[in-house]
Amino acid sequence: MMLHATLVITLLTGLSSGQQRSLLIDGSTKRPVGDTMQFFIVNPPSPPYTEISWSFQGSPVITHLEGSDTFGSNYSGRVQLDGLTGSLKLHNLTLQDSGEYIVTIKMSGGTEFSGRMNLTALNPVSVSIVANETEPIEFRSTVKVTCIASGSFFTVTLFGETGNMSSTYEGLTGKVKITDYKEARRGMRPFACEASNDVTGMVARLPVNVLYGPDEAVMVATPKGPSYRPGSYITLSCSSESYPAAQYQWALNGTLLGREGPELRLENVQDSESGGYSCWASNSKTGRKMQSNTLHITVPVSGLSGGGIAGIVIGSLLAVAALIVIVLVLLGFRFRPVKGCYRRTSTGD
Repeated sequence: MMLHATLVITLLTGLSSGQQRSLLIDGSTKRPVGDTMQFFIVNPPSPPYTEISWSFQGSPVITHLEGSDTFGSNYSGRVQLDGLTGSLKLHNLTLQDSGEYIVTIKMSGGTEFSGRMNLTALNPVSVSIVANETEPIEFRSTVKVTCIASGSFFTVTLFGETGNMSSTYEGLTGKVKITDYKEARRGMRPFACEASNDVTGMVARLPVNVLYGPDEAVMVATPKGPSYRPGSYITLSCSSESYPAAQYQWALNGTLLGREGPELRLENVQDSESGGYSCWASNSKTGRKMQSNTLHITVPVSGLSGGGIAGIVIGSLLAVAALIVIVLVLLGFRFRPVKGCYRRTSTGD
């Protein structure tokens, strides 16, 4: 407000004294194009007046004389005059309305009151933000961000991960670019462009989603193995850092099982399902694929304990020995006891 008061007083410097007196005009000195400007006279003299006139750059805007109004060129329908105070409204501002306005109020005794004020009409700002890609791939992509702003005497600022860049233009258009920007995975703010001048301001935002992964694929088994009883229920889980979320495939002994998803459930597991399990994590956006560690699962033959297996082995050995004896007998060999032992003889003896 102090700045505004100082501006008004400065505009009134140089008015003559004597029969001419000063008028204080209040109002914003800068307005957007298309808006309305009101020149408000703070200290109007007491009516009646013989004449009220407003001029712009020396050309008439409106003259109020003996109860009738006369308009200057291109002002009919655009101006309104307050006959009691001499204040003026100017509608539908254009850039060509920028300049000095002077009001003169004449009294019946010959006294004149005069004041002046400068107006600056500015185009409102507009701003947009574009990027060559909004889904860059980590460690692979370079993002180029461009702010495009327009308006009168504007300042445009680009906010982003590389810091803020600002530039001032005294024309109608301009651009700010950031190039060779390597994306970081986490904590990335949206890019934003802010444009402003003395009458308007605008912000445009652009979110950027960084694509990454999958990282190392990690597989765990629940419950922990590696040995399981036949008929057990086993859940294998696979996880990996990835955006978007990774897709998972499962393999047994290096051969894909045709099973997908972050979990592989083995129900009523049998010895035929023993082997080395692994998972593959992939990201179709980044094109990356990662294989997990191999997790071995061992399931014994159904219904046999360790002792049972040993019994089967011993029984098999005895059966083999008996078979050998039968073959020898059929070939003509027989055994005779010799001092507690058998002596082998042929059938011809």
